[in-house]
Amino acid sequence: MQYTLDIGAWNAVFAVPCALVDRHIKLAGKEQLQVILWVLRNPGRPFSAQEAGTALGMTPEQAEEALEYWVQRGLLAQQGSALAPVPQEELPQNKTAQESEPAAAATPCPNAPSDKPAPPRRFLKPDAHYLAARLKESATLRQLLQEAELVLGILSPAMTNVILAGCDDYGLPPEVLIMLLQYVKSVGKTSTAYVESVVRDWSASGVNTLAAAEEKLRLLDEKRLAWGRVAAAAGLAKRSPSKKEEEAAYRWVNEWHFSQEMIAAAYERCVDNTGKFSAAYIDRVLGRWQRDGLQTPEDVERAEVPGAHTGPEKSYRTEDMETISFFDLPEGM
Repeated sequence: MQYTLDIGAWNAVFAVPCALVDRHIKLAGKEQLQVILWVLRNPGRPFSAQEAGTALGMTPEQAEEALEYWVQRGLLAQQGSALAPVPQEELPQNKTAQESEPAAAATPCPNAPSDKPAPPRRFLKPDAHYLAARLKESATLRQLLQEAELVLGILSPAMTNVILAGCDDYGLPPEVLIMLLQYVKSVGKTSTAYVESVVRDWSASGVNTLAAAEEKLRLLDEKRLAWGRVAAAAGLAKRSPSKKEEEAAYRWVNEWHFSQEMIAAAYERCVDNTGKFSAAYIDRVLGRWQRDGLQTPEDVERAEVPGAHTGPEKSYRTEDMETISFFDLPEGM
């Protein structure tokens, strides 16, 4: 005699790490939980952020930010495009994740900027009891969260904890955190993962005063405007640039001071030879023009006349424009 246990939909199941439930179920947002469940359901095969976003009704950027959330929490390890689980320590029975590590002593939001910003570190998010205790003891934190709600609307538990971490763990003053939240709101990126990534970046960069925050926002605005000029010159569809593309656009516009006309000319050469937009190729073209002091299309035409000698290395032959990887370019080039 043969027996069969038919449990319906439960016949096809997949594993979910205990740490996901024990440590993150109350803290992760909707997008983060959707992404991790989709990834766990599709192991052992490559996928793109676009595929995950399409499956979950998100943009590729939202899917990538949600995936980064789990990398930052130490549940997943990322090396290039490969993801792998991070070994989790077994928790003693009858103990929660919060009890498994000694709680860090609560410190109030700093009233004066620190000379040495707190380095980013991986930490367990506080639970509701810890948050309630902090709110009870700190009027500054209560006011901070009230102002944060005016900027972002009703805060999720995960976002509340990110703001608390920005204050307690990363040493950002409340007024700087509010400026940070106003910035992410203005660029339309208010996911928990993105906000925490900005908190980490500002802390690591020493943005811990109003003056430093204003300078940071000025630089970010210049980068945004520079990319807008590049996108317009190249006729690119509206999208967010990669970090490398953003840095390159800032360099072309704000450091090399090329006009939109010159950027468009470099883009045309790029498309003629590669068939697509390549920031690496354009950077190569504009880098040569900048070194040779060519600032107008007329300058380029004169320099390319056979026999013209207006400076070192005046050959702009297509064969000289070697194919390179933009990700191999030295930082700050």
